[in-house]
Amino acid sequence: MKRFRQLCKSALFKVCGVVHHLGNQSGNAILLTFDDGPDPTVTPEVLARLEKYRARGVFFIIGNRVGSAGWVLKAMTDQGHVIGNHGYQHPLGRQPWLLPYLRDIIQCQTMIGSLVGRPPTLFRPPLGWLSFASLLAPRLIGMKTVMWTADAGDWKVRSDKEAVTCAEQLSRMIGPGDIVLLHDFNPFLLPLLDTLLPNLAARGFDLAKGVTLLESR
Repeated sequence: MKRFRQLCKSALFKVCGVVHHLGNQSGNAILLTFDDGPDPTVTPEVLARLEKYRARGVFFIIGNRVGSAGWVLKAMTDQGHVIGNHGYQHPLGRQPWLLPYLRDIIQCQTMIGSLVGRPPTLFRPPLGWLSFASLLAPRLIGMKTVMWTADAGDWKVRSDKEAVTCAEQLSRMIGPGDIVLLHDFNPFLLPLLDTLLPNLAARGFDLAKGVTLLESR
């Protein structure tokens, strides 16, 4: 039954143009993605750790969290990372209808474009909620929706010990072609990455190629 549900989900994503895996031709590449930033304290430290391991990722930005941290977005692009759109307001409750949803992501597009010189081409719906609005709105403005195959659950980590445990579990979970969901607003992401990144490097994963594969799809 689980396999059947996975096949149905993959078929739905294909019909709707949603990317959730790098594909069978990805070799040893994986893709690290980061939601809900930027955080002016955590995100620069994330960038430093990714640079150490020559990793490239996608940062799905919430527009109303940028504030005075616009310089962090410039640092992302300077280091070869990709900025994605995660909505401007990131509603936690009832999701808006199509037109309000479209206005929200356009507002985020405009803001990011003004800071880094070009608007994003990638979108991830807030909370990963897929609906008529969240599937159609990004397509109307030529954006590609990106989901994930490996969820770290890092957003709920509240100690260094939990971070290490989470990283070890995630290290065992990840396979070739996976798109990994992380969150760069939680300070405990830093000790998590200190365990996760060397583990992935030791397993021989390519931590940079995933961005290229995603952009070529």
